[in-house]
Amino acid sequence: DEPTSALDAVAAAALREDIASLAREEGVSVFLTTHNLTEAERLCARVGVIRSGRLIYDGTPDELRSGGGRTRIEIAAEGLGERLLEELSAVVPGILATERRNGGFTVEGSPGLKAASVVRFLVERGVEVEEVKKVQASLEEAFLELLKEGPAQEEER
Repeated sequence: DEPTSALDAVAAAALREDIASLAREEGVSVFLTTHNLTEAERLCARVGVIRSGRLIYDGTPDELRSGGGRTRIEIAAEGLGERLLEELSAVVPGILATERRNGGFTVEGSPGLKAASVVRFLVERGVEVEEVKKVQASLEEAFLELLKEGPAQEEER
């Protein structure tokens, strides 16, 4: 239960390594109860999320981070106006949302959304694309998104 909560950074790192080593070398399961999702992300092969005394999620951190299969693409680009972002959302299938961010924008889309489709659309309209990166949500972001879901979705898991 919160094994590193009162430790300094060096001691916490050493304890995390000891726990990982124990699981790896001895082949034992270690149950970690924590609110520190960064720690869970570092140590756990599987995670469970309990809400109101009920298990609402059980799976790997990667499965949870996939956020139900949503795709997130970060694009650094120049020459991108607000109207073009609106057109992008209307023309490229699978885009659920766009958001401006530091010198570019983020596209959130359905599982089938391809970065190449987004880039092709932009380049054809004269946008200078500098960088494209598919981003996986952090465990914390995925956890918070899971908690936003209502009880009806929880019943399905």
